[in-house]
Amino acid sequence: CNGLSANSTIETCNGCNCFDDGWMDQHRRDHPDQPMLFTENWGWFQPWGQALGIRTPQDLSYSAGEWFAGGGAYLSYYMWHGGNHYGRTGGSGLTTAYSDDVHL
Repeated sequence: CNGLSANSTIETCNGCNCFDDGWMDQHRRDHPDQPMLFTENWGWFQPWGQALGIRTPQDLSYSAGEWFAGGGAYLSYYMWHGGNHYGRTGGSGLTTAYSDDVHL
């Protein structure tokens, strides 16, 4: 977060593993009164110009287990099916499809 958000904004984690990368420990120190929310557990990620990094179903599942075992309160599963919206689930007239190699 760039520090320009509203005081009531809850910091969340987006990444491949919010337990192993130390996010949970830092969140506990910096925001002890906030729940830990994992909003995007990426199945893959590709920085511009780098090779595509694809995670196995076992790695993705293990990171979800570590998250809850470490005290995480919420994990969004929408990235498990590619972050895609079907029908009107993303909003009226809005369609996204940005991950076609996902686990569900």
